[in-house]
Amino acid sequence: MPADGPCVFTGKTAIYYGTDAYFDDEKGHVLHPNQPLAVCDKKAGALSALGRKDIFISGSTLFYDGGGCC
Repeated sequence: MPADGPCVFTGKTAIYYGTDAYFDDEKGHVLHPNQPLAVCDKKAGALSALGRKDIFISGSTLFYDGGGCC
């Protein structure tokens, strides 16, 4: 179990649409422009907290079919 709690997937997706070649959170998650990445709710919250206008976090779809972060 990670020290900051479990990963719970509810179908959220992170999409980076900045001008750099990629966005690296330096915690094991690399977002490439316009390529959706499934993220757990914990990671979605951490990315949202960065306050970046070039990262979109979708709402929960409550669907998960493997893959993703963490």
